[in-house]
Amino acid sequence: MRALFRHLLLPFYRVWALRHIRREREFSHAGLHLSVPVGVFHPGIFFSTPIFLSFLQHIDFQGKNVLDIGTGSGILALFAARGGARATAIDINPAAVKATLLNARKNDLEIRALQSDLFENLPQQPFDIILINPPYYPRRPVDDAGFAFFAGEHFEYFDRLFGGLHTFTHEHSRVWMILSEDCDFEQIAAIARRRGFEIEPVYERKKWGERFFVADVRLVF
Repeated sequence: MRALFRHLLLPFYRVWALRHIRREREFSHAGLHLSVPVGVFHPGIFFSTPIFLSFLQHIDFQGKNVLDIGTGSGILALFAARGGARATAIDINPAAVKATLLNARKNDLEIRALQSDLFENLPQQPFDIILINPPYYPRRPVDDAGFAFFAGEHFEYFDRLFGGLHTFTHEHSRVWMILSEDCDFEQIAAIARRRGFEIEPVYERKKWGERFFVADVRLVF
């Protein structure tokens, strides 16, 4: 199925997707209603977000301090806030931060959203739950929209992520990150280990033949 999709269907899907995201779109999922402007990661066009949400529906967010790293349209932070969390959303893309705040108002939810290059502008504090839908293609981003997909030529994003992550966790924090079989998991895991973290897949689903998995990120030293 995956080979069929790649060779026959994927080229048509890419053309449709590129046309679809050239204008602001409305999107609804999991009871949330979003506006997704041009240049912001679309949680419906790309499959990682709905799969991540299918995992998160079983998580108890009530009273938890939650951080959504690379929030895009804000959907993960909003999902956590609706579940009773005190949610903070960060993104390097100013359009994503603006969209997140707009979508919070549309859904009558309160969250904090900050423009931040990873942890750069985030006040130091521990979070109970950290959610990460990262870029994982090895290429240098050339514009704000590219930061949603490209992690730098040598995965510099992950080195900085794991280098700063421990500062924002405590002994009982849970950190989950969604990845795909299209990413270089071994290299990402090696960077994590150098920074004192282990990554273990704990949930997986396929969409159109592509395997996505949610990984548990644990500090080991």
